[in-house]
Amino acid sequence: MMNHRHAASIAAIYFLNISFMVVLFYSWRVSYNLKRVADLKDVYYGVQFAYCAIIGTHLLMFILNIHLYICIYKVNLSLINLWTVSFLALLALEAVLMIYSNILRDHVNRKFDDLCEFEVFFFSIRLVFSVIAVRFVTLFGNQYRMGMDWKERETIQL
Repeated sequence: MMNHRHAASIAAIYFLNISFMVVLFYSWRVSYNLKRVADLKDVYYGVQFAYCAIIGTHLLMFILNIHLYICIYKVNLSLINLWTVSFLALLALEAVLMIYSNILRDHVNRKFDDLCEFEVFFFSIRLVFSVIAVRFVTLFGNQYRMGMDWKERETIQL
């Protein structure tokens, strides 16, 4: 059976991979929109700003997730709590930015396109898995607070 430290480590690796994948996706969207300036008309800069802000949010999440992995390895609980608050705030910011860009595109297209539906579906799936992964990290913190320790014992020679 997997203990909570392993589950939290797997969650950290999951967050690293998802952040990288989201940065790639929205980087593609920014480069794709560079060719569609005329199609997006007056909302082009708003959509591009939202996408660039999502990219910046996930680059910050990537750095925070590397930090989380190190904190799990070193069993530093205070920094794990800081990561949890930061991650949830950045996740909420990403949701607002994604909705903002979709509303702007809807304003031009007069309907939600397939890409909008894909973005919302992808975000919803990631949100469910992120809640589960954050739960693993908080379980790890709770188990450590209750006295479980994963540090190697010092060998005592007599």
